[in-house]
Amino acid sequence: MSTQHALSFAGFLLDPIRGELNKDGVPIPLEPKVLDLIVWLATHPGQLVSREDLIENVWNGRIVSDSAISSAINAARVALGDSGSKQRLIKTVPRRGFRFQGAVEISQALISGVTIDRPSLAVLPFENLSGDPEQSYFSDGITDDIITELSRYDELFVIARHSSFTFRGASERPDEIARALGVQYIAEGSVRRAGGRIRVTARLIDPLGGNDLWSERYDRDIKDLFEVQDEISAVIANTLVGAITRQHHSRAKSKGENSVNAYDHFLRAVELNYRMEPSKAQTARAEAQKALKLDPGFARAHALVAWTHISEASNAWADDTRTALDLAKEAALAGVSADHREPFAHAVLGWVYMWSDKAFDRGLEEQRRAVETNPGNAQFRSMLAFSMTYAGRSAEALVALDEAMRLNPYYPELFHVFYGRALFNLHRYEEAMPRLERIRTSQPYHANALAHVAACYAALGRKSDARATIDEVKRASSGYNLTHVRDFVAYAVPEEKAHYLEHLVLAGLD
Repeated sequence: MSTQHALSFAGFLLDPIRGELNKDGVPIPLEPKVLDLIVWLATHPGQLVSREDLIENVWNGRIVSDSAISSAINAARVALGDSGSKQRLIKTVPRRGFRFQGAVEISQALISGVTIDRPSLAVLPFENLSGDPEQSYFSDGITDDIITELSRYDELFVIARHSSFTFRGASERPDEIARALGVQYIAEGSVRRAGGRIRVTARLIDPLGGNDLWSERYDRDIKDLFEVQDEISAVIANTLVGAITRQHHSRAKSKGENSVNAYDHFLRAVELNYRMEPSKAQTARAEAQKALKLDPGFARAHALVAWTHISEASNAWADDTRTALDLAKEAALAGVSADHREPFAHAVLGWVYMWSDKAFDRGLEEQRRAVETNPGNAQFRSMLAFSMTYAGRSAEALVALDEAMRLNPYYPELFHVFYGRALFNLHRYEEAMPRLERIRTSQPYHANALAHVAACYAALGRKSDARATIDEVKRASSGYNLTHVRDFVAYAVPEEKAHYLEHLVLAGLD
């Protein structure tokens, strides 16, 4: 039975090309490997499938333990409403393997025909250039890990491994592969091992537009082979997400209003939000609200509305800071309620708890939940670091930021704000200054960040620079004053807030 068709069984609809399992029209979230397992079993109904078959075809020949296979089988049964005692669909044949017992039909209602609002991507098998066919397991492992990492990003739709691997060594052009798989982007690359070094190349293609969007080469010493594999996979995944998002930002901006969907509005909102300007925050919120009008259950759009309110509160842009914080909490809770699995919603809720309620432990718990859901995501690590700089854990924040910057070499300007603030809290002013000083030109309306620049100048005894920066703070936000800092800036440790206030006074803030 071909894996290029959608399959129906027992009320389920399985689309191997899209990597989706639906029950009565409702998508069932699955880890990529569990979905691969269900695909392999469902495309071999009634056949005895041994553990060796599963290792070869689901784990691509990589050595896995019996417990790992059993865990995946159990997860597949849970997804299918089955169990080890019922074995309605997946039957264990003692000491021999497994058999899929559902009546499987090729479905005419192909999920592949549904329009996907999110950017869609296929990762083709990375080519093994080592000259040793036995090394293919490593290049395939890199590809597997990249697919797994990318599948954690809700903003992307990633084609399942079974479908993308059918194009190993294919003669088709990238645009033909993209049309066959129904995707907008293709990622491909190669792996070469020689002696104690490994070189991985990767590139992202917009095949229908005929453009190469990004390419990079990674050279590493092989000390711990699988640690290197994990690192490269995470870096490539973060960079791919960034490149695809930038491309979609451009497309969303160029669309006429009548053709803009909820995701387009969300992308417009994201770009505006990162500008850190009062008018841009308001426009970003309006775009996110347009997304919610089209899709009221869009959890990330709710979270972005909350973020805009937090920006207004932290920078004293709002007419009433307390009201802005209350609105932020309302929107953040709506995001988690809309989809409790959405890590971005939990990450923003963590900020809200800290700024609105001064609930620092609860805020960090939400932030860590986001990171645990998507551990390779540099953005969630940076958001946790942002929280740590206010929660009295600046040394840990530096570690988290170093990791985030390693995972995403093209990190945004806000990373410097977070890093500089952590160094300022640790009284490492000389190190903090180059990070913070950038804000004066890159984000001239970011009052809270500018105030930290001024405080750092004061700590270094650069009084004229400190006073000039305070003037910039007042231009950015007339409401940012000592009273605002005392009442609202979310420092968990009184000594750290006192340290900040002391240097703001020295800088000339009243």
